[in-house]
Amino acid sequence: MNASDLARIQKPLLTEAVMFFSEQGISREMLYPEFEALLDGLVTAPDFADETVEAVFLQINHRLHVRAAVFFTVDFDLDGYINRLWNMPLRNLAEKAGRGPDMGGGPIRLACLGFCTNKTYQPNLWKPGQRGGRADLAWIKQAVTRNVLGILGEDEEAKAILATENLQVAAEDTWYGPVSAPAEEQARDVEAELKAEMDKLRQAHAGETAEYLRQIGELQARLRQQEQESRQQLDHLRGEHADHLTVVQGELLDIKRELEEQQKINSLLRREVHKLQSRTTSGMG
Repeated sequence: MNASDLARIQKPLLTEAVMFFSEQGISREMLYPEFEALLDGLVTAPDFADETVEAVFLQINHRLHVRAAVFFTVDFDLDGYINRLWNMPLRNLAEKAGRGPDMGGGPIRLACLGFCTNKTYQPNLWKPGQRGGRADLAWIKQAVTRNVLGILGEDEEAKAILATENLQVAAEDTWYGPVSAPAEEQARDVEAELKAEMDKLRQAHAGETAEYLRQIGELQARLRQQEQESRQQLDHLRGEHADHLTVVQGELLDIKRELEEQQKINSLLRREVHKLQSRTTSGMG
């Protein structure tokens, strides 16, 4: 047996589990292999159909101590299958997580919204709070102590020590505990980097807003110009129509006069013809 084998034997085994939350607390618990079956589409969760569910990935040791927690969200489709685009390296996030609160067995490793250095996964994380009159961490502790998943604990004495009522969750600002000067400096660097990025985003947003306002102003000016040109064209067409109407009306009056004159001439001609016809008849008699 080499040193690595001995280290693996001496290292406490961790049970991995996933717990889903509802508005009133934890609604479902499963060991990680069952969650992997969900991920592979081998089983469905009809009770979560068409929902985005808040869940937590846990690593629990044989004394029923939570050693790591990753608070993530997962999307289910209409049939209760997990969205195939969902991809979260839960184990990796748990191993690289920062120091969190003490849940009975020392500070845990914690990854959640606002406390994860990997920005890629921030959109799929959430921040534990309160629901159903109890803290989310207390719901987790109660579920782990109840041990519905059948995790092999060390002994009954350990369960008594880990009773939910004895859980003391530190305030959020003390989750991280005392840190060394390099760690504080690194935290300040991260904070400064985030602040600089936020300032950059604000400037970019302000620039985009100004550009949109400029484009809107140009479009409004162009629209007003087009409306003015349309009114001018309409007025011009109306003027042309009025002039044309006047000409047509004048032409109609001229035609009417000519027709009246022609009718008078026709009447005179008829009378002359009638006279000639009368004379001709008399001469023959």
